[in-house]
Amino acid sequence: MRRINRQNAEDKTNKSIRTTSIIINITNAILFGIGLTLFIIGILYLSIYRYEYSFTIFSIDLLASIFLSVGCILCLLGLCGVFLLKPLGRPVYSILYAIGIFLFFLLIFILGVIGLSMNNNGAFLNQNRVNMLATMNKFDESNQHGHNTKKINWLQKKFQCCGLDSYSDWKSIVTFQGVNGPVKFFGKYDNKYPYIDDVPDSCCINPNLNCGKNIHVFGRDRSQILNTKGCFQMYNLQFSKDVVFLSSLAVAISVLLLGLTLTLFFVFTLINRNANLAIESCNEQSERKVFI
Repeated sequence: MRRINRQNAEDKTNKSIRTTSIIINITNAILFGIGLTLFIIGILYLSIYRYEYSFTIFSIDLLASIFLSVGCILCLLGLCGVFLLKPLGRPVYSILYAIGIFLFFLLIFILGVIGLSMNNNGAFLNQNRVNMLATMNKFDESNQHGHNTKKINWLQKKFQCCGLDSYSDWKSIVTFQGVNGPVKFFGKYDNKYPYIDDVPDSCCINPNLNCGKNIHVFGRDRSQILNTKGCFQMYNLQFSKDVVFLSSLAVAISVLLLGLTLTLFFVFTLINRNANLAIESCNEQSERKVFI
């Protein structure tokens, strides 16, 4: 009878250890997978899909940098978990892992919710238009190293656009500002006054020096020279898509992180249980030796 009880205790212990080991391995694999996903998305948006400048308080590059950083840490945690989280190891490690992952859950979840809510209520739309127009009003082509000039040149080249709503906005901006306004083009009146029939060279389909000058001359086909669509529409359309994608991904990943947090608390109970079962099994063997 004692032999049967001892065998049952050993089987129960071994089964619990195997279950714990499987759960730990799956947790580490999911954690590493989430980290790798965030890392890849961060790299892509900081290289291929990079937003060098932003017209809102919500920066795509900043979000991508956070993704990259968190991804690296989660990948590291997933690898370290292979060595630190053991079915008969120290249960405190699972608690520390759970707390750390929960903090990342809060960070990613908050960023995702902010991005989706601000995009849905039109906050980004308003900020983009106001800040884009304000930056265009400070454009100065004679100062190619100026922050506002570089920002507008980047915008018009990257999104193949010109002006706020169309290329003709540059004429209205200059006219409104007057001859002493901020827009100063090359090649007219020795750069003393702006020439209102010109647009920045970054508006051109193939940008080069003075390619955007005299584009309003009768008989010239502007569509063959300039990107005629406005930047606000082009930028906001792509920006909104990227915000929705990244924010939705952040919310989805945060749900997984929350699930991993709860799983690690469960692992904590399993490790404690394994320790108790192992102790009981040892006691059974000791009693048997004493009896013999």
